[in-house]
Amino acid sequence: MALKEILIKALMDTLMGMGTVFSILILISFIIYLFKVFFYNKKPQPEPAPAALVPETVPEEDDGELIAVITAAIAAFEAGAAPVTGMPVSLADQQYVVRSIKRRR
Repeated sequence: MALKEILIKALMDTLMGMGTVFSILILISFIIYLFKVFFYNKKPQPEPAPAALVPETVPEEDDGELIAVITAAIAAFEAGAAPVTGMPVSLADQQYVVRSIKRRR
């Protein structure tokens, strides 16, 4: 067999295999579509009564404790106590500014 014949046979085998796979995939998707057509049971549902418009209220939480903890941690850090290592920390070249505190949900 010549190289040309081998390549043509390999190409035909590849096309036949890919064609078979895609044909089966199309057949499966068509069967799934038919399931939806035959077995989908749409029952008319009564419309719910309109609910009264009540605005949602978010409870006010006291963030004083959270602010106190953050402030204490910053003060302890600036005083030179590193909580993780226990080693003294120098803040001569660093500046920390807490601009705002926002609660994330």
